[in-house]
Amino acid sequence: MKNIILSDIHSNADALLAVIKEIVEKEYPISRLLIAGDIVGYGASPNECCNIVRFLIYGRKAVDLKKIRESVIQSCLNPHQQHDQFNTLIALEKKGLAIGGNHDRETAGESSLTGEMNPIASAAVDWTKRVLTKENLNFLKTLSLRMKFDKEQFEIVHSTPSCPRSYEYVRNAGALNYTSLWSKVTFGGHTHRPSAYIYTREIRTVNASVLVPADNYDMRLMRIEKESTDRVESFVINTNNDWKYYINVGSVGQPRDGNSHACYVVYDSTAKHLSFKRVPYNTEAASKKILEAKLPKELAERISKGV
Repeated sequence: MKNIILSDIHSNADALLAVIKEIVEKEYPISRLLIAGDIVGYGASPNECCNIVRFLIYGRKAVDLKKIRESVIQSCLNPHQQHDQFNTLIALEKKGLAIGGNHDRETAGESSLTGEMNPIASAAVDWTKRVLTKENLNFLKTLSLRMKFDKEQFEIVHSTPSCPRSYEYVRNAGALNYTSLWSKVTFGGHTHRPSAYIYTREIRTVNASVLVPADNYDMRLMRIEKESTDRVESFVINTNNDWKYYINVGSVGQPRDGNSHACYVVYDSTAKHLSFKRVPYNTEAASKKILEAKLPKELAERISKGV
């Protein structure tokens, strides 16, 4: 089965629509589109993103097509582009499944174990609460913390499977261990940095870390991680052993690895092949919306710089 996994949309409709367009043009047909949390937060288009995600999950019976057209129009000025973008969304109707992230839960008033957010993130949550429609707020409240696919031996969480409500940051291999992973493959987000880690019963190692900053190395594993942090865009999950994999799918709406392009992962759970994908989009338009909404200017700068 061909699965698309993405995370951390963060109210960035421009990035989300660009990813959806690429999925339909280059990856279709697909079996599922899985969203690993943080649909809202930071960006200026929370209702548009929630409407789109709800349509991907529930279809036109839950979301009026007029709202979907309006969401497309907000991000596509050219009428021809609007038509094409709308059709790509229709192609993915009811293909979606989603879980919640810490920003979704904070916006919905749900408790988490994260403690206080930083002032910029908190300001964005407060703004989102004011502008979000009642139906989209109720939608965020329905999102679960994790989702397992036992037959295919993988699951999605926002941060870690062992304590999903704590929203810990997995910035290096040392943040997890073999026993803290419950499935053969675990997909997460939260750090906004794409990476992939392998865990064995004996030792932790890194197979395909797209980015592991030097100051985040686990000192006990410094030599191992240094030797294996090549930039790898795709690889095959090894099913002939008991290794476990943790895959961070990066961020659609606010990448932080120095690359402003939206990120997602394609995982064929039959062939066990996994690929990281990047999609350019109109960061200037997304940044402008943030400034016009009078959200903190730092959020606009992060989008344009990918930090």
